[in-house]
Formats: sequence, C-alpha cells, structure tokens
Amino acid sequence: MKNMKIGIVFVGRIYTPSAEEKKVKDCDLSDPEKLNFVTDDGFKKKYAKIIEDLLPAGIDTFACEAESESDAIDVAEADAYVLMPFNAIDKVFAVLHSKNKPIIIYTAPFDEIWSYGNVFYPYFMRDVRKIDGYMGIEPDVFLAESEKNFTDIAKALLVRYRINNTKVLCIGEAMYEPYHSFNWGYEIIRLIQAKFGIKWFHMGKDSFLKEYEAFGEGDPELIRKLAKNDRIPKEYSAADCEKAHRVYRKLIKDYGVNAFTVNCLESTVHTSCHTTSCFALSQLNDEGVIAACEADATTLMDMLITSYASGNPSFMLNPYLFPMDNKLFVSHCTSPTRRSYENDETDEFNAYAYFEMRTLPCGLQIMKQPGPVTVTGISHDKLDRMVIVRGNLIRNTAFPSCRTQVVIDVPGGVKKLAENYEGRHWAMVYGDHSESIANANAMLGIESVII
Repeated sequence: MKNMKIGIVFVGRIYTPSAEEKKVKDCDLSDPEKLNFVTDDGFKKKYAKIIEDLLPAGIDTFACEAESESDAIDVAEADAYVLMPFNAIDKVFAVLHSKNKPIIIYTAPFDEIWSYGNVFYPYFMRDVRKIDGYMGIEPDVFLAESEKNFTDIAKALLVRYRINNTKVLCIGEAMYEPYHSFNWGYEIIRLIQAKFGIKWFHMGKDSFLKEYEAFGEGDPELIRKLAKNDRIPKEYSAADCEKAHRVYRKLIKDYGVNAFTVNCLESTVHTSCHTTSCFALSQLNDEGVIAACEADATTLMDMLITSYASGNPSFMLNPYLFPMDNKLFVSHCTSPTRRSYENDETDEFNAYAYFEMRTLPCGLQIMKQPGPVTVTGISHDKLDRMVIVRGNLIRNTAFPSCRTQVVIDVPGGVKKLAENYEGRHWAMVYGDHSESIANANAMLGIESVII
C-alpha cells in the first residue's frame, strides 16, 4: 500500500510575531502595518518541519502556498490537507474543501503568531458545517487544539486512509454470522466494501484446490524447528501446514492484496488439504498481512482497525467472560508471534496437533507476555459499534480450549463488558491503544464503548 500524501498549505502570507507586538509601548497603534511580516522561505520551512514532525510514519508531505482562489484551485492533489491560516480570503478554504479530502486546521499558539487567518477559518468551519449538513454530507474538517491533538487526528486519518485502500482476498464460503444466515454472511462482505471502500476479491474452493494441488511439496521440518517445543505427534507431517503458508502468500501476491481470510474450519483446508491454516495465518500477520481465519469478514474488519490504529499485529480470538472476578479468558490458534510492527520482538511458540481435530497438524500455542493489552469486538450485523477493553494479561493457561490461551484482568468490569457485548470473534493487541482505536472509529463512523 502506498503512503498517504498530505499537502501542507500556507493560506496567505501576512502574520505578526507576538514577540514583536510585545515590544510596542503603550499599545500604540499609530503604525500597525510595521508589524506585518511576510512568510518567507525560512518561515515556511520551519513550520512545515514542525507539522511534519507531528505526523505519524507512513505519510509523505509537500508544502505550498495559496493566497488567492486561483492558487487554491491549482494546489496539487493529496489525500488530506493541513491548512495554516494567515491573511487569505475565505474562498481559499472553500476551494480546498471542494477537493473532497480531509482538512486539518493548524494554528500556531497566540503567544507565538497573530494573524487575520484566525478570524477567517471559523467562518469556514461554520459555513461548511451548515451547508454540508443541509446537503447531508460530513464536513471532514478538523481543528487541532494542541500538538498531541493534531497528531491524534492525523493518526486517525491515516487509519481511515489505510482502511479505504485495503484489498482483501477471501478463500471459500463466507462465515454465516450473524444469526447463522448465509444471506447476512455475504451481505457483510458487501457492507465492508460499501461502507469502508475496501476492495474484496473472492476465490472459490475449487479454484483454490487447483492452486494448492499444483504447488508442490511443503517442508515437513520447518515448523518443528521453529517451535520452542515440538509437541506434534511424531507420526504427523507438518509439511502441508508449511505449504499452506507459501500457497497463501503466492495468492496474496497474485491478487495484490494486503489482507486475507480463508474458510478453514471443517471445510476445504481441513478436509481436502489435510492441514490447518494456523501456522500460515500466524506467519502472515507477522509479515504485515492482516489475516483472519474461518472466512470471518467481520472480525477481519475488527483486526484491520485494531492493527492499523495500534501498529501491532492482532490476535483473533474467542472470548469467555467471568464476571465474578472480572476475568476475561481468550483462546484461538492463529495468534501472531510478533508483538509490534515497530520492532522485531517475538513470542515463542509450542506446536501441537489441532485442538478441534486431533488428527490434523497443527495448532500453535503462542506464549504471550504479561502486561497491558487492548481487546476489541465489532458488531456483526452493521459494523457500527465496537467494544474496546483495556485489560492486563496475567498469564498463559492450559485449559481444554484452543492452543493459544491467556487470562486477562478487566478493571472496567466484565459485567459491563457482557452488557455491551458485540461480535463473536474478537481481536487483541499488546498495549493500551484504546484512545487511538476510538479516534479511528470516530473517523469511520463506528461508535466506541471503552471498558
């Protein structure tokens, strides 16, 4: 996926350094024009650098000036604009708004810079709020009230940009959730495309099996060597598990996608390929491809938001709620081993036979690290509400459940979590990223319930 591009636009040229005004004796207005300064190249480079340093990674920038309506029309296309207002007329704001891209208004503190632009931009915000409201469209205009707030807005816009530019490959039948309706399962796929702009590629199981059978042999030893403890029965071969990873990776490249899901539960992969997708999906998430099992389009959407907003690969899981002591137990077999996309730290794993079907290899037990985690679940019917849980991972466990399993303390209360329950599978990432996820949801039209 290409980087997001943001245009930094200096709207007008005239400003007053607040330090110069403080030198005026007795508030003498005899010659106020002497405090008119012009935004020269040095000034623009300084503030462009300040703004660039506040932006998250994954964003390219360019800087330009727009002093007239004609200048604004000729501003290069971008995925969003940051406007720093000076003395320009209202029309400049309106023209840039017509490019139909998000706008962040960034103003220097009053104790640093004074300009006429600080009277013009509120007119613009008022007018677009009322006119766009009349037309039934969102203004998509944001005012930064602090450097942190500016960064938070930019991060959330980057998540939305990445969501809007995501391409998914789904193999096999859609999950029949919610309400076990096949109609709704396929409608969710349509909703994801219509609501979030995601491009969806769907591959039938028969076409997939032809690809799989033509691929060749897998490596029977790789997974056993990578595992801290090899607990796969010795008579089982892990070759097809490793092969599935390479087949999926080839198809991901062929289709040019960056997200993936497969109907693996008691379906084509298990019955015809005689393997599981657990290792393959774990590896894909480590590699930066957001990958969900069971052709669960809803949870894939949850994982996309959670991973993009946190910068971490997410663990798709089944949640079990224990309100008496505020404990959340979670388990599944497709957890990534990588802890964050910002570093190379990984968790060790043990390899087993698959939990649900013990005749198949393999299920992975990722040994998770204690500490803060964020768990999310999005509504399965309209993708319009997400529960966001701030928890503390306490320990790995050994219950009769899926292979990767941990217990999480929920200070906000498991009863409240149950009363606001959404989804079926959920997603978990290391660290408390509740604010970033909620900010991204606001950009995507999703209600957040933080617990």
